[in-house]
Amino acid sequence: MTAVSAQAQFFVGGSTGFDIDMKKGTTGSQVRNGPSKVSFDFSPKVGYYLSSNFGAGVIMNLGIGLENNRQDDPTKWTNFNWGFGPFLRYAVLSRGDFSMLIEGGMGVYGEMSKRTQGTTTNKYPSTFGFDISAMPILSYSLTDRVNLEVSSNLLRFGFGVETEKEGAGESLDKVTSTSFGFGIDGYDFFSTPYRIGVIFKF
Repeated sequence: MTAVSAQAQFFVGGSTGFDIDMKKGTTGSQVRNGPSKVSFDFSPKVGYYLSSNFGAGVIMNLGIGLENNRQDDPTKWTNFNWGFGPFLRYAVLSRGDFSMLIEGGMGVYGEMSKRTQGTTTNKYPSTFGFDISAMPILSYSLTDRVNLEVSSNLLRFGFGVETEKEGAGESLDKVTSTSFGFGIDGYDFFSTPYRIGVIFKF
């Protein structure tokens, strides 16, 4: 989004995402419940517009995912992830109240998960990584100080280094992987294609 004038402005806001996946099967007249997944994430951000088109700031990502197994298998999975880093944004096109931005940034992130089966809980390898990415954002000006934003992983560019650790001391098992991508992952795009956020300028 663009600022309302050429003067510098602070802004705060963020986006949220929610996804639910429930499966059910039938055998004749018998109905059985399958695995269900629920995930929620929230990404608050704060920044400063240096000009009407160019801004910088920091963003935080917090997310949680819950998964229940089949009706005859009470296994439950819990996943927590986090991230933090600086970002830059630039308005490449403006038409009336609409603007197209490119927002890019770098940051660190982590992930922890555990499995619960009955009264037994097992922790799984934790993940720590570094990521550089950029993606387009469509912005609509609701008022002079409030913008509605929609972002998508369509045409997303990303590079990351990730380390997975399990155990400690002499039994520490560590695996490091590097990834690079441009474009869209078909499965991910159609399962969680968009994020909706609001920006307040003052």
